[in-house]
Amino acid sequence: MHKVTLETESYLIEGKDNERFFPFLELEYNENVIYENDIPKYYLGFSDNLNSAYGIGDWIITEWKKNDYDLRKTIIELGESMNLKWDVFSTNVGKKIEGSWKLETIELNRLTDKEIEKIKLTVNKLQP
Repeated sequence: MHKVTLETESYLIEGKDNERFFPFLELEYNENVIYENDIPKYYLGFSDNLNSAYGIGDWIITEWKKNDYDLRKTIIELGESMNLKWDVFSTNVGKKIEGSWKLETIELNRLTDKEIEKIKLTVNKLQP
């Protein structure tokens, strides 16, 4: 399965015309959404015991341990290695316009080794 569909709510972001923020409040402790440029783009799921990530080799667990189990730092570094702005948090938290909440169904790409290789190829083609 290359895509994951999640249901969430979104709200309009103050100061940004018609741009919505997706907080994903219903995620389990072993599920993460990776934002690219503040847009939810990838889903990363770990096993229940957090000893492996579905579809990703053991290298991510090794990197996570090197970063003192700081997943955010690990994801930011992974994004930077591909010249992308990745994070597990959005900078738009708390900038909501009251009364703008609505239900959403979001389709995310499952982050796997195969997906990372595809991203690298795409980024390399775009760079001069």
